[in-house]
Amino acid sequence: MIEARQIGIGGLVLATASLLMFSSSYAEPTTLTHPPEPVAETQVITFHPANPGGDARKGECWSQSDAIDRPGAWRCVVDNMIYDPCFSDPAPGGNPICGADPARGQKGFVLQLTKPLPKPRGDYSSDPIPWMVKLADGSICTLTTGTSAQVDGKDLPYECSDSRECSDDGKCPHLTGITTEFKHDKVWRVEKLAFRSSNGHVKRLKRETIAIVTVWK
Repeated sequence: MIEARQIGIGGLVLATASLLMFSSSYAEPTTLTHPPEPVAETQVITFHPANPGGDARKGECWSQSDAIDRPGAWRCVVDNMIYDPCFSDPAPGGNPICGADPARGQKGFVLQLTKPLPKPRGDYSSDPIPWMVKLADGSICTLTTGTSAQVDGKDLPYECSDSRECSDDGKCPHLTGITTEFKHDKVWRVEKLAFRSSNGHVKRLKRETIAIVTVWK
């Protein structure tokens, strides 16, 4: 999911830290989602959202994006909600577009700036890690911009869409995430882990190397 959280509330960026409160009463899942589909070649996309139209929303951007290390991506706030990344409209004088999600077909909205954009940082990576990926099992994994989980000594800065939410009584079946150790080839691959935790003790439920269908940078 694109980061959109209320300031002062844990939200998505701190979600992984709170996941270390899982119940141990659930059976281990036998699969993460559905069986992986064949992938002939990973599609790598540098995402530029189209103008979504509709009513603009007022807000400001105070820094470069924490999710995408490239020019024209910003970290913004609208009505006490943080959006990261927002993308500069390529049209001259255009405003950023926030909330766009290419994996789920969400167009987002135009951000009417109340302050000028900050000065670009300029020291971008020549090979930035992806912002979002779609895996062969159908799940979508998005780079978090806050605390990430650690499982078996591996950082999992990507949260995946087949994580199961905790119930009101604090019981959680499992969460999933991927590492940043992408294996680049015609078909990209990455390690995916499912895990849970009880009283601060993290337990790995499943680990597999899986093909990537689409990469968004």
